[in-house]
Amino acid sequence: SRLRCQKCLADLVPTSSIISKGFTGRHGRAYLVGPPPASTFLADGDAAATGWAEGDLPNTMTHRAQARQLVTGAHTVSDISCRGCGSVLGWKYVDAADDSQKYKVGKFILETRRIVKGVEWDEGLEEGASGAVEEGDDDIRFDSQDEDECEDLFSGIWTPQLARRRRRNRAFGR
Repeated sequence: SRLRCQKCLADLVPTSSIISKGFTGRHGRAYLVGPPPASTFLADGDAAATGWAEGDLPNTMTHRAQARQLVTGAHTVSDISCRGCGSVLGWKYVDAADDSQKYKVGKFILETRRIVKGVEWDEGLEEGASGAVEEGDDDIRFDSQDEDECEDLFSGIWTPQLARRRRRNRAFGR
């Protein structure tokens, strides 16, 4: 599965590039992600043909670096936006004043309110009109990082079918 722009669904990074789900962005929770290898997105490895540079996120534009005082101290960051629709998705760490924060340099913050998790389409897992359990519902697992799913669980209404429907609606912008 991949993280995608919430607005236009452009692929950004495979979920395997998530380093931490415990970060905070300007608008709430955020993921710290590392840049994917070129082979993850490019069949022939030709990054130059797409305008994407190794060390950046595919389908994003990196803006001018600026100093910012963040919760963890002074950093130099560059906002990143979706190349498809222009939405600001988060930022890239360019430098950190404190040595203990240098591990973030070259990594990205993606705000969870600006992205969605996308799963490759599989027609065999489509839910029927009745809402009955379909083949593959055993594969749907509760996502403790999703606020809506947490609310559903605490309300006692979480089901794999509801999670699948909500995730599909998010992926298709409904």
